[in-house]
Amino acid sequence: MAADTGNWLQGRHVLISTESVVQPHVEIGSFRALVSQAQVEGAPAFEIEKPFSWEKERQICNYYRWSTYYPIDERELSVFPGKLTSVNGLKDFSLQATDGEIGKIINYIIDDANWSVRYLVVDTSKWLAGKKVLISPMWHKSINWQDRMIVVDLNQDQIEKSPEYDASAPMERVYEINLYKHYGKPHYW
Repeated sequence: MAADTGNWLQGRHVLISTESVVQPHVEIGSFRALVSQAQVEGAPAFEIEKPFSWEKERQICNYYRWSTYYPIDERELSVFPGKLTSVNGLKDFSLQATDGEIGKIINYIIDDANWSVRYLVVDTSKWLAGKKVLISPMWHKSINWQDRMIVVDLNQDQIEKSPEYDASAPMERVYEINLYKHYGKPHYW
């Protein structure tokens, strides 16, 4: 998780592992992290605008003595191009089904148990009269960074018939069960 240190370290950005973040204070928009000020001050430099490499991640994890989030052999990392981005950077990306464009990503849902992006909230109003649906980022086939497009392994008809997402209603497991059953995808829980 990238954190802006504001005036404290002259606007420097630092990375904080999600394993060090404790429950958020949603009402004031902050998190408490289990790292010291001295650790943050001495952390390896991180420039949010530049590409983030596996090597840089390994350097930061070694500094803080954190585990990496990928449980694979380091030799395998060379086959993954690896691009980390802000989830805010995905807003307004187009969502492309196997048979055509389906909508725009307008938001995301983060699982606060492990800080993963659980769902992309997709506005299909250009195609489906204002319906919002959830798509798991695990269902993507490819990402075209230049064209700001995510391609998923679902067709337009599947997405059109997907259970509608209502942001004002609490996320219930029964909704998720119906969503995964509708798409024929294995569940994450």
